[in-house]
Amino acid sequence: MSKLNILIVEDESLLALDMATSISSYGYNVVDYVTSVEQAQKVLNLQNINLILMDINLNDAMDGVDLYKSFNTKAKVIYITAYVDEKTISKAIDTDPLGYLTKPHNENELQALLKLAEFKLDSLQIDNTIVKLSSDYSFDTNTNILFYKNDFVKLSHKKTELLRLLINAKGAVVSFKTIEDTLYQENPPSESTLRTLIYRLRKELDQEMIETELNYGIRLRIL
Repeated sequence: MSKLNILIVEDESLLALDMATSISSYGYNVVDYVTSVEQAQKVLNLQNINLILMDINLNDAMDGVDLYKSFNTKAKVIYITAYVDEKTISKAIDTDPLGYLTKPHNENELQALLKLAEFKLDSLQIDNTIVKLSSDYSFDTNTNILFYKNDFVKLSHKKTELLRLLINAKGAVVSFKTIEDTLYQENPPSESTLRTLIYRLRKELDQEMIETELNYGIRLRIL
């Protein structure tokens, strides 16, 4: 089975669906396809993505190259574009892309790029998914499992989502608003529900690992 976990970022939903269908037919795992910056960030916060197919010419405030840079992710990128100009290529080179795909995509070209991406990701050995949180705690971002020493710590779905969000923030403060938008989306929680979730996750870890910034958010302090 392929080790590629793919996110497609393409503002034309029909093109995104068509590409996702093709990629799935090759046997690769399309975790999601999205049409906006906000949707892309939510998927990256919660899923183990290692390859992004990114439209360069997004109908948004920033182009696909700047958006990819803003994600601060280890996932590699293949850029999608209707046209390729020297200025765009020069800018994209700085992000070390695995390749470029013109749209509408050619099936053979797409399949060849994915095979190349799979080979390069294997060679980079980026499937080492264990994040060391402290001398006693570690988290497997591939299976979403928390370990205390060598023992499995059972977390609820929401506690796991919150922990993953904090890990992906890499020590930065995550606002309560971001937590609400990412974990609850269409059903905003009450203040007490959110406070209880944070309290329960804190109990699963060393107490000092989760720090609160008053009236703003929380961060995970890697010990």
